[in-house]
Amino acid sequence: MSWFTALAPVIPMAISAIAGLINGKHGRHGSGPIVQRDFAAEERNHALEARNRELAEQMYRNQIEQQKRNEELIAQNNKLREDIERYQREHEQQLKEMTKLLAELKEKKLNSFEAIEAHDKKAKEALIQLAKQAKPIGMEGNNIALFGLTSTGKSTMLNSLLGEKKAATGVGETTVEVASYPGRDFILWDIPGRNDELSYMSLQYISFFKGLTRRLILIQHTVKENSSIMKLLDAIEIEYDIVVNKMDRVEEEERAEFCDQIRKEIAKIGLKSVGHVFFVSAKYPAQFPDWLQMVNYLKHPQT
Repeated sequence: MSWFTALAPVIPMAISAIAGLINGKHGRHGSGPIVQRDFAAEERNHALEARNRELAEQMYRNQIEQQKRNEELIAQNNKLREDIERYQREHEQQLKEMTKLLAELKEKKLNSFEAIEAHDKKAKEALIQLAKQAKPIGMEGNNIALFGLTSTGKSTMLNSLLGEKKAATGVGETTVEVASYPGRDFILWDIPGRNDELSYMSLQYISFFKGLTRRLILIQHTVKENSSIMKLLDAIEIEYDIVVNKMDRVEEEERAEFCDQIRKEIAKIGLKSVGHVFFVSAKYPAQFPDWLQMVNYLKHPQT
């Protein structure tokens, strides 16, 4: 028997042993199915751990950013309160006169500027005179206020402009007092919708209005929804912009006629201090070109 014949039975075993050594040397890069599964599971675990670390870091960054915004909001509100208190001290006599006038108007149940204009010309002139004497409250940054009656979509508008949900939305009036929301390019102020306009005629409110960079008045169906406050701003020479919201609810074939009707109403009422008129949908911003124009306009107060 030759030496080859004697070794033949053990050759396959030797080959298998050598393959095992090679696999052991190269570890997880081996081609065995078990090794491949272990390697894939390890890779998935590493990816999952990395993703978890990334999410944890993002959550921490978000918390820091939210804390910073909350601090900015508190500081902004405190500053406004201090400015109003200082204004009250510096204009005590004017405040007394305006307070007395507004009390008389309330007693007469003249709760809107249009009602005052129609029924008490003398009170109207006194109101305008006092309002024109009011000095703007000094406010830092790009400050934009949104006015609008219940259900004009003010809160949705605020959230869309800020790019995140900050203001509460829902049926009915969700704002009970002036609230500010700092954003990247501007500070938005949510002015509560009121059936009683007399509160807007206080010197504190008027000074606040004068200190704003922009004033947006939201409407949905007709200019008459908020024409009284517009006439008040006209009378005291404060510029404002009209935002026709919820355009997505107007049938597409009727939109051109609807926009034309709004412009005719503005001319018919004789509004003098209107800067721009934007036709938008805060819920579906991308559907209407005016949205981008409005955002660009708000971001750049010098335009």
